[in-house]
Amino acid sequence: MKSTMTLECSFSALANLDQSDPDAVQALLHACTSTLLDPLLWKWALLITLGCAVVGAVIGVAKGRWLAGLLWGAALGPIGWLVIALSKSGHPECPECGRPNVPNAKACRHCGVNLRAAALMSERARLKRNDSGRGW
Repeated sequence: MKSTMTLECSFSALANLDQSDPDAVQALLHACTSTLLDPLLWKWALLITLGCAVVGAVIGVAKGRWLAGLLWGAALGPIGWLVIALSKSGHPECPECGRPNVPNAKACRHCGVNLRAAALMSERARLKRNDSGRGW
């Protein structure tokens, strides 16, 4: 007569498994499969993934790259948060001071230069203007 003992899926159960007994191997395989297919486990995994994605998107909004933040956060969790937080900003840079600005801004919020006029200015004109007034 077989005992109806609940088998748990663990490393200790695998270490103590009698591999010559096909019924014991089948029972452990069934226990591990049942553990992996547990709906509660998948609900928690989905909830944690969505939470990490939202935090990544919030970090990405500050960098001007919300979609990248969402994807990095969902894929790697806290490591993805670091990736997006340390990445280059997606906001356009001011040609004068090099600091980021919001898209379609008329003037730089840091140095006040007209961004549209500065974008149209050639590199040569910009260098010439910076060098004017300086002697050797």
